[in-house]
Amino acid sequence: MRQAVSRARNTTCPKIPVKTVLVIALLLTALSASADKTTRKNLKVRCIEPTEATVAADTVTLSPGMVALSGYDKPLRSNKESLYVTNATRRHLLYVEIEITYFDESGRQLHKRTAKQNVDIPAGETRQLTFPSWDKQRNMYYTLSGKPRTSNGTPYTVKAVAGKACYREGR
Repeated sequence: MRQAVSRARNTTCPKIPVKTVLVIALLLTALSASADKTTRKNLKVRCIEPTEATVAADTVTLSPGMVALSGYDKPLRSNKESLYVTNATRRHLLYVEIEITYFDESGRQLHKRTAKQNVDIPAGETRQLTFPSWDKQRNMYYTLSGKPRTSNGTPYTVKAVAGKACYREGR
């Protein structure tokens, strides 16, 4: 038994030149990379020139009363904000841009942004929208959301205005 073990130790692997090993590795890499190509061949790009009818036929800058915003909320430690959007038109609302300005208690502007949301709001109905908060550190809260149990948060107010909307053609 001991002789078999010692013979196994004495056997050596055949020596392969380093260049041969590198060539084999490169060939294997090239073969595996060629198998990963998943793009279809012979695809053609078609450019469609926009016309006045397709550019913004159903996108409008809102008049007062077309879209009503209410019920804004963002509690302390929340990473989301929410508000209610009411579609006061006779058309189906598909998209809305809401410009939100944030103020501290003294009226100083803290931040301003435009929330762009795809929505599905039939005529005359209301839906709640939820979107990521601007408060990345989660240490601020909306004053009407209620004072948190811990007093570590900073209160703020908002002014929200619906800017643009996209409606479905027809009823």
